[in-house]
Amino acid sequence: MTQHLSSEPENIEIGEGAQLVHARDSSHILFSLFLMLAGLIMRAPIVVLPIYIEPMAEHMHRDVGSFGIITSLPLVMFVVVSLLVPWLVQKINLTRTFQVASVFIFVGSMLRGVLTWNTMLAGTVLVGIGIAILNIGMPTLVSEKFSQQPGLYTMRYCAAIVVGAIVLVLLSPFVSATIGWQAMLWVMAAMTACPMLLSFFLPQLTVETPEATDSENKGMHNSVIDLSLLRDVRIWLFIGMFAGQSFLSYTMSAWLPSILNADDVQSVHNTIIMLIFNAIGLPISVGIPFFVARTSRRYHIIAVTALTALQVGVAALFPLHSVLGISYWYVFATVTCAFFTTIFVMVLTFYPIKAATAADAAEISGMSQSVGYLIAATGPVLYGWMYGDAMPGVSFVFAMILVVVINAWCSWHVIRMNVFSVRNTQEKH
Repeated sequence: MTQHLSSEPENIEIGEGAQLVHARDSSHILFSLFLMLAGLIMRAPIVVLPIYIEPMAEHMHRDVGSFGIITSLPLVMFVVVSLLVPWLVQKINLTRTFQVASVFIFVGSMLRGVLTWNTMLAGTVLVGIGIAILNIGMPTLVSEKFSQQPGLYTMRYCAAIVVGAIVLVLLSPFVSATIGWQAMLWVMAAMTACPMLLSFFLPQLTVETPEATDSENKGMHNSVIDLSLLRDVRIWLFIGMFAGQSFLSYTMSAWLPSILNADDVQSVHNTIIMLIFNAIGLPISVGIPFFVARTSRRYHIIAVTALTALQVGVAALFPLHSVLGISYWYVFATVTCAFFTTIFVMVLTFYPIKAATAADAAEISGMSQSVGYLIAATGPVLYGWMYGDAMPGVSFVFAMILVVVINAWCSWHVIRMNVFSVRNTQEKH
C-alpha cells in the first residue's frame, strides 16, 4: 500500500515533465517556423519594388530620380527604430515585439498597393519600421531560443530572406504579363500576411539579462540603447561591417534595373540578371553560417580577402562594360551580390556568437544596424541625385571600390574579436 501511494507523485512528476517537454518542442517548432516565414519578408518588400520604379513613376506622373526616397525611407526607419527595439523587447517581450513588426509590414504593404504618392510613402515607412524590428529581433531570438545551434538557425532566416526576393522576382514577369504590374504589390502584401498570422500563435518569450535577477536596477536598459556604446571601437567595427554591405546592397538593389535599362540591356536579360542578382545569395545564406560557426578565424579572413579582391576587380572593369557586353552584367550581378550577402550573413551570425548574452546581441545588433543604416540610407538617394536613369561614370567605380575596401577592413577586425559584453563596456565608462 505504501509503495503504491509513494509511486503516485513519481507518476505525476513524470507526466508533468512530459508535458513540459512537449510544450518546449511545440514552442521550438513555432518559433523556428516563424523565423523562416518572417525571413521571407525581411528584404523582399524593399529590394523587389525598384523593378517597378519606371511604371510607378509613369503612373504617378513623377520623375524617376525621385523614387530613390522610396528605397531610402526604410533605411531611415531602420536608423530610428533599431535603437528602440531592445527597450521594446524589455517592455512588451519578444513575442509581442514580433507581432507589432508583422502587423506594421502587412499594413504598410497594403497601403503601397493603393498606388498614390502619399500612401506609398506612408506604407514604406511602416514596412521599414516592421523590418527594422525584425532585423534586431532575429539575432535576439537565435541567441535566446536557439543558442546551441546559432549557425543553423541564422542560416534558416538568412536563406529565407533570399528566397523571398527570388520568389517575387520569378513571379514578376508572369503576373505582370497576365494581370498587370500593379498586382505584384498585392502579391507582396499577401506574402506578409503569413508571418503576421503565425505571430499571434507564438508562446510568450521574455528576454532577460543575468543582471536582472540580481537587482531591480540592473538588466536591459529602461530606455533606448545607451549611446555610450559608441565609445567602444568594437561597436564601430560592427557598424562598419554592417554599413558597408548595406550601402552597396540597397544602392544596387534600387538602381541596378535602371543601370541595365540605361545600357539598353534586353528585357529578358534584365529579368535573368536580376534573378541571378537575388538568387546567388541563397547558397551563400545556407553555407556561410555553418562556415562561420565551424571553421577558424583564419579561413574567415581568407574568404573575405578573396571575395574583396574579386569585387574590386569586377568594379574596376565597369568602364569597359560596353566592350565586354552582356556577359559583364552577369558577372557584375553575381559577384556584387555574393560580396554583400557574404558580409551580411557573416555579421548576422557574429551577433549571437560574439555577444556574451541575448541582451548583448540585441544591443550590439541594434546599435550597429541603426548607425549602419543611417550611412546606407545615403546610397540610393545620392545615386538618384547624381545619375537618375542615366548610365553612371567613373566616379561610381571609385565610390564602389572605396566602400568595398572599408567594409572588408572592418569585417577582418570583427572576425578577430573575442566574445564580449556591452555591460562591461558601460561599467568601464
